[in-house]
Amino acid sequence: MNWFKKSPSPSFDALIEVERTHVILNVPASLHEQLRLIGLQAIDLQIARVIREDVSRWMPSMVDAFYEELVRVPSLRQLIEKHSTLERLKGTLARHILQMFDGQVTMDYIEARRRIAERHVRIGLHNKWYIAAFQKVWNVLSEKIDDSAWPEAERVRIMRAAGKLFNLEQQIVMTMYEDQIDEERQAIATAKQHVGDGVQKSTEELAAMSEESSANFQEIERHAKHVSTTTNAISIQLTEAVSEAEAGVVLVEEETRRFEHVVADLSRTTEQVAELSRLSQEIERIAGMVTTISDQTNLLSLNASIEAARAGEMGRGFTVVAQEIRKLAEESKQSATETSRIAQEITQKMLVVSERMGTTETAVVRTTTEMQQVVRAFSRISEQTDNVSRQIHELSTDTKDVAGTIEDMRKIAEAIAETADDLQEVAATL
Repeated sequence: MNWFKKSPSPSFDALIEVERTHVILNVPASLHEQLRLIGLQAIDLQIARVIREDVSRWMPSMVDAFYEELVRVPSLRQLIEKHSTLERLKGTLARHILQMFDGQVTMDYIEARRRIAERHVRIGLHNKWYIAAFQKVWNVLSEKIDDSAWPEAERVRIMRAAGKLFNLEQQIVMTMYEDQIDEERQAIATAKQHVGDGVQKSTEELAAMSEESSANFQEIERHAKHVSTTTNAISIQLTEAVSEAEAGVVLVEEETRRFEHVVADLSRTTEQVAELSRLSQEIERIAGMVTTISDQTNLLSLNASIEAARAGEMGRGFTVVAQEIRKLAEESKQSATETSRIAQEITQKMLVVSERMGTTETAVVRTTTEMQQVVRAFSRISEQTDNVSRQIHELSTDTKDVAGTIEDMRKIAEAIAETADDLQEVAATL
């Protein structure tokens, strides 16, 4: 009975044939030439599926070999820690490698490799590190195949099939790297062109602005010098005005003192006029008394004439005397009347003179007060003019400083223009 007889193991070719229905080799036309050069065919995918379980067992050693060298480079370790974790990346790599032995090379397979390569480019993992590390994976895999229980002829076939898959893997990754690098180069070239155009435009604008600024600075410098000259002239004129104002103050003070003396003289003259008016009134009073005496004398003379007429011949001489006395009385009366009239006229004129002198004294006092105010005003004007003169002198000094600063700025503008020329030359080389 052969019930317990062990069935013979299927041959390697039989195992390959079993996988025929599980493999797919369908890539874009752009990869057909690459597959032809590599020599990758469907049977290679079938062989890959045959050893898939072996590869799964060998995977930890392969993954460790990949990252063992990478983590020894400090910059790569930092790159790994920045974007993920080592264990997570190992799991991703294991699935990625195992997919190579699924026996299905399709557009999804190609895109998965491209995404990996794109991510490597994006995080800054250079292709040299990827290729070197992937070589470690191949070394481990080839050693595992050599040490496997497969017969030597099968090991050779397995090695060739796996080598083709690894070659395709690296070609896809390298192509993606190159595409990314070409895109970056194109972007850099475009950016460089934009920068060059921008620099060219900026330098032209800068040169124009520098030229315009230089012209403006020259104009400002000219105005500043003109202002400085003008302020110097004004300062000199103000200094002269201060001197004249001070001289005017002295003259006005002297005139004020003279007016004060005039006021004093007018006061004394007014007093004297008042005294003369009083004396004139006294003369008028005395003249009145003389008139009264003359009237009484005239009356006595009349009485004497009457008595002389009564006396007859004996009183004739007395009559002559009485007539002479009456005549003298009349003349005295006339003189007294004229004196009184003159005294009254003098009094009236003295009153007019006194009134006018009072008005004049008031005007002189007011004028003296006003002149004192003028003196104070002149003093303030002199002080303010002196302050303005000092400020203008300071302004003149500041203007000179500004002119010096403008000169420095003009030199800076010229330096900017030279820099713009240099930038224009640099832009021309971009």
